[in-house]
Amino acid sequence: MHSMLYKMFLFLTFSLVSACVSQNTNPYNTDSALTNQARAHTELGAAYLKESKFEIALEEFNIAIRNDPDYPLAYNGIGLVYSSLGENAKADAAFQKALQLNPNSSESHNNYGNFLCKTGQYEESIKHFLDAVNNPLYETPHLAYANAGICSIRKKDFINAERYLIASLQLQPLMHPAAYHLANIQFNRGDAKSAKTTLQNTLLVAPSPEVLWLGIKIERVLGDKDNEASYAIQLRKQYPNAAETQLLLNSQH
Repeated sequence: MHSMLYKMFLFLTFSLVSACVSQNTNPYNTDSALTNQARAHTELGAAYLKESKFEIALEEFNIAIRNDPDYPLAYNGIGLVYSSLGENAKADAAFQKALQLNPNSSESHNNYGNFLCKTGQYEESIKHFLDAVNNPLYETPHLAYANAGICSIRKKDFINAERYLIASLQLQPLMHPAAYHLANIQFNRGDAKSAKTTLQNTLLVAPSPEVLWLGIKIERVLGDKDNEASYAIQLRKQYPNAAETQLLLNSQH
């Protein structure tokens, strides 16, 4: 399950790279030419980062800082690069610099929270996720709530994890990672009916191996053999080499 958690952190973080740079493009701004150059290079860096071209991304972020040493989103991007490369001290310093320059940046709080959770600093991580959602101008609070929920799972704080995941889904009902993790919590505590309801839409729209395997386990408990068989066929056909498919085959012997 830890691989699933890690993949979701990357997905949520990289989603915010583009969001954080695009929402600052204001046609009526009065920024200097150098700040506009910094913004442009930060956007380029974000694009390269999404493609895992870390060296080029880092160069773009550094060019942005040379144009405007106080441009916080460039430091945010540098933090993401170094975090991806496992250079944690440099990542931490970059994220802190971004927040020093703009303490109200929900994107920086969210990305720093991701980094802190990845490095096992769960309490501090969740504080930053909540700082992100407490900003009324933040456009994607459902992502930070989902991150807080996933990090709470890593911390084995399932009560708060459930609370944060529900908050994420209330803001964005199509937040499938949050639905998966919430359904998994509900199933593990013995509430298969709630888990089925939570996972229903995700099974239709985003049926990953993990989601299908959870759906199979839910239907087994509820005794719905038709749905169980349907999900099992889908898992075997679409993901023949997935670890969950092997779990399914092992469970049928």
